[in-house]
Amino acid sequence: MTEEFLHFLWGNRLCYQSGLKTVSGEEIEIIHPGIPNFDAGPDFFNAKIRIGETMWAGNVEIHVREKEWYAHGHQEDSTYDNVILHVVQERNHGTVNSKGNKIPVMEMKYSDHLLYNYNSLLSKKSFVSCEEHLSEISLFEFEQWLERVLIEKIEAKSHDIERYLTFANGNWNEVFYILLARSFGFGVNGEPFEMLARSLPFRILLKHSDDLLQLEALLLGQAGLLEEGKGDDEYIGRLSSEYKFLSHKYGLKSLDRGIWRFLRLRPSNFPTIRIVQFAMLLHKFHGSFDSLVNDPELKSMEKMLEVDVSEYWRSHYRPGKRSAKMSEKVLGINSARRIIANSIVPYIYVFAKKKGNDELQDKALDILAALPPEKNSIVNMWEEKVFKAKDEGQAQALIYLKNYYCNHKKCLSCRIGRKIIVSSK
Repeated sequence: MTEEFLHFLWGNRLCYQSGLKTVSGEEIEIIHPGIPNFDAGPDFFNAKIRIGETMWAGNVEIHVREKEWYAHGHQEDSTYDNVILHVVQERNHGTVNSKGNKIPVMEMKYSDHLLYNYNSLLSKKSFVSCEEHLSEISLFEFEQWLERVLIEKIEAKSHDIERYLTFANGNWNEVFYILLARSFGFGVNGEPFEMLARSLPFRILLKHSDDLLQLEALLLGQAGLLEEGKGDDEYIGRLSSEYKFLSHKYGLKSLDRGIWRFLRLRPSNFPTIRIVQFAMLLHKFHGSFDSLVNDPELKSMEKMLEVDVSEYWRSHYRPGKRSAKMSEKVLGINSARRIIANSIVPYIYVFAKKKGNDELQDKALDILAALPPEKNSIVNMWEEKVFKAKDEGQAQALIYLKNYYCNHKKCLSCRIGRKIIVSSK
């Protein structure tokens, strides 16, 4: 039994609605259960409840045990003085507010199968708790839920974008730069890439976007990754000299190279290679990405991200260490699509929402629908168990559903989980 479960029953009118009485014997009629409150204060706002002959409008507080009212100090908190009903699973000795007034108490009653279904989901150790019930859910209903989960996933990304906006004093170009930089870290080096972008303002790179060597010098030098290759390597020596001059000019202080992860990465994924690919991207578009927002098209995005590395890096993975053979190091199509799906599309969506541009929001979602679904362990398991993603939007929704609902047993917040809980035993 959890308080969250009682909230679910109350908010969805799943507790018994007839024959209700307070513990003192007054009849109760629930006109409206109220609006859930996810912040501090009573659990439901603006409920309408008839108690005896009186119609009350106010708040409702819910606890498993009545004594938790006192354990939480509500009897001393005026925030709870407008509570009109205290709903509990187990009654104790009465409830009073900070003014000493008694608050009516109701013991919640409900069908045993609801608790049985809920506990059954919580106890499951399978890939997802509802795995054995998923065949009972129609494909249409599951896909509808995935559409909602995808929007929630993008909205969650908006919190990062809001944080970047604050850091950048509302400069959207700076926000895009930071978001794009982080995406080049591909998870394992995402945080270091963000630190790099934050420490090296976009306006500085814009001034040098016509000169690829200077872009490499600024990015690699600021990342702290030039020191290991200085020695007798002429190219790294040039980059180091360039960075020394530019860092002094702009008052830059390089990051600690220890923040970067190389271990267990394929050489093509080394942060050095990702950084010089990022430099090539900035050089290719001279730091201007307006076309992405003004008229976003998947093919043009994929073409934009089709970047190679400069001549030196075709024979090197790390500064001063020549590799056995020359090779092109073009950002692969799968990597490009990950950047589009995880960074560019959320940016466009949030930007469009801020500007009130519904058409642009729809275009952002259309891009996800046009991308093939990525393949990873979570998406593959969903396919094996019940559902094959049709596109990247569905794949992202499945990943988010697994990571943020299923892994944390948020069945009460999941449309599928709720349906299974209220189904017959």
